[in-house]
Amino acid sequence: MNPVRYKRARTAPQGLPMTRMKFSAALLLALVLTGPVAAQSPSFAVKQTGALFIEAPPGRDKNLLPMGTFGAQEKVEAHAVVTFSNRLIADLPTFGNDSNVNATAILPGNGQAPLGAASVSSFRKVSEDGRKTLVSVSVSRLPDSGVSGVVFSGFVKLPVATSLKKLSAAFQPKEGHRLDVGLGKLVVAKIESDALVFSGDDRLSAVAALKILKPDGSVVNGERSAYSRQGGTDGTVVTSQWRFNAPIASGKIEFSIYQDLATLDVPVNLVVSKPY
Repeated sequence: MNPVRYKRARTAPQGLPMTRMKFSAALLLALVLTGPVAAQSPSFAVKQTGALFIEAPPGRDKNLLPMGTFGAQEKVEAHAVVTFSNRLIADLPTFGNDSNVNATAILPGNGQAPLGAASVSSFRKVSEDGRKTLVSVSVSRLPDSGVSGVVFSGFVKLPVATSLKKLSAAFQPKEGHRLDVGLGKLVVAKIESDALVFSGDDRLSAVAALKILKPDGSVVNGERSAYSRQGGTDGTVVTSQWRFNAPIASGKIEFSIYQDLATLDVPVNLVVSKPY
């Protein structure tokens, strides 16, 4: 399928400021998950990096939709990068999206029309240094009378940590083996040729990275491939599967753990104007 090319949308119509925000987020701390709150408040900036503006074809004729739109009649989307100067963005599994961003249409003549809740990207993209993440918001229905732009405003929830802590223990690839690394009752629940399944409590959710250090000095790196969290009478049970880039071997297993995990409400105010 050929890629669709769109004219780049301007990101600040007349009368509306360009979006480049920097905040001290002490009052925006929404939920502390583990550990004490760090003394230094989270500091971050939000910079809009792109936009997309597609109007429905005349008469909403499906035969006139551009290739690659996957049946969407219309769509306005804004992208922004959130950068933290003193926090790591926690690349953790998520269930649903509690972000609260609303879209407002800017009508010709400077009128406004609420469009309701915007869709917020659920797949988190994090930079290699863990300081930046991409946020995308969109709306897929515009007023039939036409618009001159759309404003997205509200809060995006992001999990962050102050640092990473490494915990390690001797490892033998054996099902039922309990790992004493300071993460509670952490057990190797299942072993496959290149995968490990762990069972534990909520502390298992804070694992950022995992690797096995073999006696010959080589390293086998793991990547989280599945995750589940269930509550019961005996407390919360977390199951996490990690797939490795080589067969599972004995040696020393090393966990990198997010410290002082918290969820922040990051304010966004993104503007997309009609580019034609």
